[in-house]
Amino acid sequence: MKKVRYGIIGVGNQGSYYASLIKDGKISNAVIGGICDTNYRKTDALIKRLKLKKVPTFRDCRKLMDKKYVDAIIITVPHYLHPLMAQECFERKIHVITDKPAGVYTRQVLRMNEASKKTKSLFGMMFNQRTNCVYRKMREIIADGGIGKLQRVTWIITDWFRTQQYYDSGSW
Repeated sequence: MKKVRYGIIGVGNQGSYYASLIKDGKISNAVIGGICDTNYRKTDALIKRLKLKKVPTFRDCRKLMDKKYVDAIIITVPHYLHPLMAQECFERKIHVITDKPAGVYTRQVLRMNEASKKTKSLFGMMFNQRTNCVYRKMREIIADGGIGKLQRVTWIITDWFRTQQYYDSGSW
């Protein structure tokens, strides 16, 4: 089976994590075809940390989208950029995975979905907690009626505290 060459746009926490999963062989038939971030220090640090020999780096995502580097791209940038970058990929018939959410504005997301259909490019989103065994078990209990008919649900994850520094650290 041919290996899928993934490009990663945005190598902050999530992009770096996905790169390490691919590098460590935790995603079958996947290799890193290239990485892109507007901050070259991030791409250089990732290359060094993961010992990614011969993986090209880019500061301009359009250059990463060259078909000679990638078959699919993982987009992990500020949410409002997801639809714009995804559409650029679809125009080049490159498959896309974005982090959640698909975007910020409904109209942009609808256009992005249409572009995916029009070009027959695959599009998916990461919902990182859906595979967590705790949440899968919770869903199973609810689906089986284990706690009765739900009237209302409020879900607050209290151990994901983020300081203001987290929100101030990006260009978003």
